[in-house]
Amino acid sequence: MRETIYRWSKRILFVSLPLLLLLILLGAYMVDYYAKALTTAGSWPITGTPADIGIAYEEVTLITSDGLKISGWYLPGNKPYGVVVVHGIWANKQAVLPIATILSEAGYQVLVIDLRGHGFSEGDQQSYGYYEALDVIAGVDYLLTRPEIDEVGVIGYSLGGSAAVRATALDERIKALIVESSFSSLRNAVKDSFSQHTGLPSWPLAAILVRAAEDKLGLSVEQISSSKALATMKPRPVMIIHGEEDQLFPVEHANEMYEAAQEPKELWILKGLAHEYPIAYQAEYSKRILEFYEDAFGRSGYQWQ
Repeated sequence: MRETIYRWSKRILFVSLPLLLLLILLGAYMVDYYAKALTTAGSWPITGTPADIGIAYEEVTLITSDGLKISGWYLPGNKPYGVVVVHGIWANKQAVLPIATILSEAGYQVLVIDLRGHGFSEGDQQSYGYYEALDVIAGVDYLLTRPEIDEVGVIGYSLGGSAAVRATALDERIKALIVESSFSSLRNAVKDSFSQHTGLPSWPLAAILVRAAEDKLGLSVEQISSSKALATMKPRPVMIIHGEEDQLFPVEHANEMYEAAQEPKELWILKGLAHEYPIAYQAEYSKRILEFYEDAFGRSGYQWQ
Protein backbone atom coordinates (compact mmCIF):
# COMPACT_ATOMS: atom_id res chain seq x y z
CA MET A 1 0.00 0.00 0.00
CA ARG A 2 2.78 2.41 0.93
CA GLU A 3 4.64 1.57 -2.26
CA THR A 4 1.51 2.29 -4.30
CA ILE A 5 1.03 5.66 -2.60
CA TYR A 6 4.71 6.44 -3.14
CA ARG A 7 4.51 5.58 -6.86
CA TRP A 8 1.40 7.73 -7.32
CA SER A 9 2.99 10.58 -5.40
CA LYS A 10 5.98 10.50 -7.71
CA ARG A 11 3.73 10.50 -10.77
CA ILE A 12 1.68 13.43 -9.45
CA LEU A 13 4.84 15.34 -8.63
CA PHE A 14 6.28 14.53 -12.06
CA VAL A 15 3.19 15.93 -13.78
CA SER A 16 2.41 18.82 -11.45
CA LEU A 17 5.85 20.43 -11.33
CA PRO A 18 6.01 21.11 -15.10
CA LEU A 19 2.42 22.39 -14.99
CA LEU A 20 3.27 24.68 -12.09
CA LEU A 21 6.34 25.94 -13.94
CA LEU A 22 4.24 26.51 -17.05
CA LEU A 23 1.67 28.48 -15.06
CA ILE A 24 4.41 30.62 -13.51
CA LEU A 25 5.93 31.35 -16.92
CA LEU A 26 2.52 32.08 -18.40
CA GLY A 27 1.71 34.39 -15.50
CA ALA A 28 5.01 36.22 -15.90
CA TYR A 29 4.36 36.59 -19.63
CA MET A 30 0.88 38.00 -19.03
CA VAL A 31 2.14 40.46 -16.42
CA ASP A 32 4.86 41.64 -18.80
CA TYR A 33 2.38 41.88 -21.68
CA TYR A 34 -0.12 44.02 -19.79
CA ALA A 35 2.60 46.13 -18.17
CA LYS A 36 3.89 46.95 -21.65
CA ALA A 37 0.36 47.76 -22.80
CA LEU A 38 -0.10 50.15 -19.88
CA THR A 39 3.19 51.96 -20.51
CA THR A 40 3.40 51.94 -24.31
CA ALA A 41 2.16 55.08 -26.05
CA GLY A 42 0.29 55.25 -29.34
CA SER A 43 -2.50 57.12 -31.04
CA TRP A 44 -4.92 57.09 -33.92
CA PRO A 45 -3.58 58.75 -37.08
CA ILE A 46 -3.71 62.47 -37.81
CA THR A 47 -5.99 63.01 -40.78
CA GLY A 48 -6.29 66.79 -40.96
CA THR A 49 -4.73 70.13 -40.07
CA PRO A 50 -5.96 73.55 -38.93
CA ALA A 51 -5.88 74.63 -42.59
CA ASP A 52 -8.78 72.27 -43.27
CA ILE A 53 -11.01 74.53 -41.16
CA GLY A 54 -9.55 77.76 -42.45
CA ILE A 55 -7.05 78.50 -39.67
CA ALA A 56 -3.52 79.67 -40.46
CA TYR A 57 -0.83 77.68 -38.69
CA GLU A 58 2.83 76.72 -38.66
CA GLU A 59 4.31 73.25 -38.21
CA VAL A 60 6.80 73.33 -35.34
CA THR A 61 9.20 70.82 -33.80
CA LEU A 62 10.16 71.17 -30.15
CA ILE A 63 13.04 69.53 -28.30
CA THR A 64 12.38 68.42 -24.72
CA SER A 65 14.93 68.61 -21.93
CA ASP A 66 15.39 64.83 -22.24
CA GLY A 67 16.05 65.05 -25.98
CA LEU A 68 12.78 64.04 -27.66
CA LYS A 69 11.32 65.76 -30.73
CA ILE A 70 7.75 66.92 -30.13
CA SER A 71 5.45 67.82 -33.01
CA GLY A 72 3.20 70.85 -32.75
CA TRP A 73 0.95 73.30 -34.57
CA TYR A 74 1.37 76.99 -33.83
CA LEU A 75 -1.75 79.10 -34.43
CA PRO A 76 -0.83 82.81 -34.35
CA GLY A 77 -3.12 85.37 -32.71
CA ASN A 78 -3.12 89.05 -31.82
CA LYS A 79 -2.93 88.93 -28.01
CA PRO A 80 0.37 88.94 -26.07
CA TYR A 81 -0.66 85.67 -24.42
CA GLY A 82 -0.01 82.09 -25.48
CA VAL A 83 -1.72 78.83 -24.49
CA VAL A 84 -0.38 75.27 -24.81
CA VAL A 85 -3.22 72.82 -25.52
CA VAL A 86 -2.66 69.15 -24.59
CA HIS A 87 -4.65 66.08 -25.66
CA GLY A 88 -5.54 62.89 -23.78
CA ILE A 89 -4.17 59.36 -23.89
CA TRP A 90 -3.93 57.51 -27.24
CA ALA A 91 -5.02 60.67 -29.07
CA ASN A 92 -3.07 63.49 -30.75
CA LYS A 93 -3.15 67.23 -31.41
CA GLN A 94 -6.00 66.92 -33.89
CA ALA A 95 -8.29 65.83 -31.02
CA VAL A 96 -7.93 69.20 -29.29
CA LEU A 97 -8.13 71.33 -32.41
CA PRO A 98 -11.69 72.47 -31.50
CA ILE A 99 -10.33 73.88 -28.20
CA ALA A 100 -7.42 75.50 -30.02
CA THR A 101 -9.87 77.06 -32.46
CA ILE A 102 -11.85 78.75 -29.66
CA LEU A 103 -8.68 80.23 -28.21
CA SER A 104 -7.25 81.21 -31.60
CA GLU A 105 -10.42 82.97 -32.71
CA ALA A 106 -10.34 84.92 -29.43
CA GLY A 107 -6.87 86.19 -30.35
CA TYR A 108 -4.63 83.92 -28.26
CA GLN A 109 -1.36 82.56 -29.64
CA VAL A 110 -1.97 78.80 -29.46
CA LEU A 111 0.39 75.85 -29.52
CA VAL A 112 -1.13 72.38 -29.90
CA ILE A 113 1.30 69.50 -29.26
CA ASP A 114 1.49 65.76 -29.72
CA LEU A 115 2.62 64.27 -26.43
CA ARG A 116 5.60 61.91 -26.58
CA GLY A 117 4.73 58.64 -28.27
CA HIS A 118 1.58 60.17 -29.79
CA GLY A 119 0.88 61.62 -33.21
CA PHE A 120 4.12 62.66 -34.92
CA SER A 121 6.18 63.03 -31.73
CA GLU A 122 9.10 60.81 -30.78
CA GLY A 123 9.02 58.38 -27.88
CA ASP A 124 7.29 55.10 -27.18
CA GLN A 125 6.35 55.21 -23.50
CA GLN A 126 3.55 56.89 -21.58
CA SER A 127 4.06 57.85 -17.95
CA TYR A 128 0.61 59.25 -17.14
CA GLY A 129 1.81 62.83 -17.05
CA TYR A 130 5.18 62.54 -15.31
CA TYR A 131 7.56 62.74 -18.27
CA GLU A 132 4.88 64.25 -20.54
CA ALA A 133 5.20 67.39 -18.41
CA LEU A 134 8.53 67.93 -20.16
CA ASP A 135 6.66 68.09 -23.48
CA VAL A 136 4.42 70.82 -22.10
CA ILE A 137 7.42 72.76 -20.79
CA ALA A 138 9.06 72.50 -24.22
CA GLY A 139 5.88 74.11 -25.57
CA VAL A 140 6.19 76.92 -23.03
CA ASP A 141 9.82 77.39 -24.04
CA TYR A 142 8.77 77.75 -27.66
CA LEU A 143 5.97 80.24 -27.05
CA LEU A 144 8.16 82.45 -24.90
CA THR A 145 10.79 82.65 -27.65
CA ARG A 146 8.26 84.49 -29.78
CA PRO A 147 8.55 88.25 -29.22
CA GLU A 148 4.81 88.80 -29.50
CA ILE A 149 4.10 86.64 -26.42
CA ASP A 150 4.53 87.91 -22.86
CA GLU A 151 2.81 85.22 -20.78
CA VAL A 152 1.70 81.62 -21.19
CA GLY A 153 -1.05 79.35 -19.86
CA VAL A 154 -1.85 75.68 -20.39
CA ILE A 155 -4.95 73.56 -20.81
CA GLY A 156 -4.92 69.76 -20.74
CA TYR A 157 -7.47 66.96 -21.03
CA SER A 158 -7.20 63.66 -19.09
CA LEU A 159 -3.56 62.52 -19.52
CA GLY A 160 -2.87 66.01 -20.84
CA GLY A 161 -4.36 67.45 -17.67
CA SER A 162 -1.97 65.45 -15.51
CA ALA A 163 0.96 66.58 -17.68
CA ALA A 164 -0.23 70.19 -17.52
CA VAL A 165 -0.49 70.14 -13.71
CA ARG A 166 3.01 68.72 -13.26
CA ALA A 167 4.42 71.18 -15.81
CA THR A 168 2.82 74.09 -13.96
CA ALA A 169 4.24 72.87 -10.67
CA LEU A 170 7.71 72.65 -12.22
CA ASP A 171 7.62 75.87 -14.27
CA GLU A 172 6.64 79.17 -12.67
CA ARG A 173 6.49 80.80 -16.11
CA ILE A 174 3.07 79.15 -16.58
CA LYS A 175 0.58 81.74 -15.36
CA ALA A 176 -2.77 79.94 -15.70
CA LEU A 177 -3.89 76.30 -15.71
CA ILE A 178 -7.06 74.52 -16.87
CA VAL A 179 -7.46 70.80 -16.09
CA GLU A 180 -10.20 68.86 -17.92
CA SER A 181 -11.54 65.39 -17.04
CA SER A 182 -8.30 64.29 -15.40
CA PHE A 183 -7.32 62.20 -12.38
CA SER A 184 -6.27 63.31 -8.92
CA SER A 185 -3.49 60.71 -8.64
CA LEU A 186 -2.40 57.63 -10.51
CA ARG A 187 -3.12 55.49 -7.46
CA ASN A 188 -6.74 56.67 -7.43
CA ALA A 189 -6.98 56.28 -11.20
CA VAL A 190 -5.84 52.66 -10.96
CA LYS A 191 -8.33 52.00 -8.18
CA ASP A 192 -11.22 53.48 -10.17
CA SER A 193 -10.45 52.54 -13.78
CA PHE A 194 -8.06 49.56 -13.91
CA SER A 195 -10.72 47.07 -14.97
CA GLN A 196 -12.09 49.40 -17.64
CA HIS A 197 -8.62 49.89 -19.15
CA THR A 198 -7.54 46.25 -19.10
CA GLY A 199 -10.71 44.13 -18.90
CA LEU A 200 -9.10 42.33 -15.94
CA PRO A 201 -10.22 42.12 -12.29
CA SER A 202 -8.55 44.72 -10.07
CA TRP A 203 -7.73 42.22 -7.33
CA PRO A 204 -5.08 40.94 -7.24
CA LEU A 205 -3.84 41.95 -10.68
CA ALA A 206 -3.81 45.74 -10.29
CA ALA A 207 -1.06 45.76 -7.69
CA ILE A 208 1.03 43.23 -9.63
CA LEU A 209 0.75 45.08 -12.94
CA VAL A 210 1.32 48.49 -11.37
CA ARG A 211 4.57 47.23 -9.84
CA ALA A 212 5.66 45.83 -13.21
CA ALA A 213 4.76 49.13 -14.91
CA GLU A 214 6.72 51.06 -12.27
CA ASP A 215 9.79 48.98 -13.08
CA LYS A 216 9.44 49.69 -16.80
CA LEU A 217 9.08 53.44 -16.29
CA GLY A 218 11.55 53.80 -13.44
CA LEU A 219 8.86 55.59 -11.43
CA SER A 220 6.74 55.04 -8.37
CA VAL A 221 2.97 55.38 -8.66
CA GLU A 222 3.17 57.85 -5.78
CA GLN A 223 5.20 60.25 -7.94
CA ILE A 224 2.23 60.83 -10.24
CA SER A 225 -0.24 62.92 -8.25
CA SER A 226 -1.93 66.08 -9.48
CA SER A 227 -3.39 66.68 -6.03
CA LYS A 228 0.06 66.80 -4.44
CA ALA A 229 1.39 69.04 -7.21
CA LEU A 230 -1.54 71.45 -6.89
CA ALA A 231 -1.14 71.62 -3.13
CA THR A 232 2.57 72.45 -3.21
CA MET A 233 3.09 74.58 -6.32
CA LYS A 234 3.35 78.35 -6.34
CA PRO A 235 -0.23 79.74 -6.43
CA ARG A 236 -1.61 80.59 -9.87
CA PRO A 237 -5.15 80.68 -11.24
CA VAL A 238 -6.46 77.12 -11.66
CA MET A 239 -9.71 75.94 -13.25
CA ILE A 240 -10.84 72.31 -12.93
CA ILE A 241 -13.54 71.05 -15.31
CA HIS A 242 -15.07 67.58 -14.92
CA GLY A 243 -18.10 65.56 -15.95
CA GLU A 244 -20.53 64.50 -13.26
CA GLU A 245 -21.03 61.21 -15.13
CA ASP A 246 -17.35 60.51 -15.81
CA GLN A 247 -17.17 56.72 -15.67
CA LEU A 248 -13.38 56.50 -15.94
CA PHE A 249 -12.38 59.07 -13.34
CA PRO A 250 -15.38 59.71 -11.07
CA VAL A 251 -16.11 63.28 -10.05
CA GLU A 252 -14.33 62.71 -6.73
CA HIS A 253 -11.08 63.15 -8.65
CA ALA A 254 -12.05 66.72 -9.51
CA ASN A 255 -13.21 67.45 -5.98
CA GLU A 256 -9.93 66.18 -4.54
CA MET A 257 -7.87 68.30 -6.95
CA TYR A 258 -9.97 71.36 -6.22
CA GLU A 259 -9.57 70.91 -2.46
CA ALA A 260 -5.81 70.52 -2.88
CA ALA A 261 -5.37 73.55 -5.15
CA GLN A 262 -4.56 76.93 -3.70
CA GLU A 263 -6.50 80.10 -4.46
CA PRO A 264 -7.40 81.47 -6.93
CA LYS A 265 -9.27 78.40 -8.17
CA GLU A 266 -12.51 77.42 -9.88
CA LEU A 267 -14.44 74.14 -10.12
CA TRP A 268 -16.97 73.50 -12.88
CA ILE A 269 -18.84 70.18 -12.73
CA LEU A 270 -20.86 69.46 -15.86
CA LYS A 271 -24.08 67.52 -15.40
CA GLY A 272 -24.52 64.69 -17.88
CA LEU A 273 -20.92 64.80 -19.11
CA ALA A 274 -19.07 61.45 -19.18
CA HIS A 275 -15.33 61.03 -19.77
CA GLU A 276 -15.14 63.27 -22.80
CA TYR A 277 -14.02 66.71 -23.87
CA PRO A 278 -16.13 69.39 -22.12
CA ILE A 279 -16.28 71.28 -25.42
CA ALA A 280 -19.46 69.27 -25.97
CA TYR A 281 -21.02 72.18 -24.03
CA GLN A 282 -19.54 74.58 -26.56
CA ALA A 283 -21.31 77.90 -25.88
CA GLU A 284 -20.86 77.85 -22.12
CA TYR A 285 -17.45 76.18 -22.41
CA SER A 286 -16.14 78.92 -24.70
CA LYS A 287 -17.45 81.62 -22.41
CA ARG A 288 -15.96 80.10 -19.29
CA ILE A 289 -12.46 79.31 -20.52
CA LEU A 290 -12.09 82.66 -22.27
CA GLU A 291 -13.22 84.54 -19.17
CA PHE A 292 -10.82 82.47 -17.07
CA TYR A 293 -7.79 83.27 -19.24
CA GLU A 294 -8.76 86.92 -19.64
CA ASP A 295 -8.97 87.30 -15.87
CA ALA A 296 -5.85 85.20 -15.16
CA PHE A 297 -3.60 87.00 -17.62
CA GLY A 298 -5.08 90.35 -16.70
CA ARG A 299 -3.91 90.12 -13.12
CA SER A 300 -0.81 87.96 -13.50
CA GLY A 301 1.43 90.90 -14.25
CA TYR A 302 1.11 92.45 -10.83
CA GLN A 303 -0.26 89.81 -8.48
CA TRP A 304 1.05 86.37 -9.34
CA GLN A 305 4.61 86.91 -10.53
